[in-house]
Amino acid sequence: MAQQKNIKIVTPKAICVYPWLNRPDTKFNADGEYKVTLKVEAEDAAPLIKQLDEILETYKDASIKRDPKLSRFSVSSPYEEEIDDQGNLTGYYLFKFKQRAKIHTNDGRTIDMKIAIVDASRTPTDAVIGGGSEVKIAATVWPYAMSTNKAFGLALRPQAVQILNLVSPMNGNVVSMFDDEDGFKAEEKAPASDTFTSDEMDTAADF
Repeated sequence: MAQQKNIKIVTPKAICVYPWLNRPDTKFNADGEYKVTLKVEAEDAAPLIKQLDEILETYKDASIKRDPKLSRFSVSSPYEEEIDDQGNLTGYYLFKFKQRAKIHTNDGRTIDMKIAIVDASRTPTDAVIGGGSEVKIAATVWPYAMSTNKAFGLALRPQAVQILNLVSPMNGNVVSMFDDEDGFKAEEKAPASDTFTSDEMDTAADF
């Protein structure tokens, strides 16, 4: 597993913080980035943390075995405990996900990336995901050793989102007036097999 890449994970139910999942954020990168921070209760986060720690530790050990000089590298985790304004732990963990919107290949091609979005029953939807929405994310995990900051780490790249409870970006305060009901159900669109690529179908099937 020394060179293992493209490891698939599915998160537990989580709350979106500053999501850019329907369209990329181009403020600091002209090509754009899809990104979101997921807020997960500590108990729910524990299995995911264990999985990520094991992936990173395995990659680090194998890398150091190949090149002992890497033993001086630190470790950078893709998650952290949430702390409130008073400096107290909130009981949540924050996980950061990011995916470039355009991939430039060595042969000069540009590949446009897109995040597949489905509702609770895995039906494709154009619903716009706002902060506070409850979701699960299917992602790929890429271990890396960064020479610039001399650290091992994990990149969490979102591939698909399952909406469990939708909060509109413009109407979050109004939506919060409703009681929680069963999972979000979008109006039926084209079947997933007509909307996703084969790779996206594999990812959506993870939910």
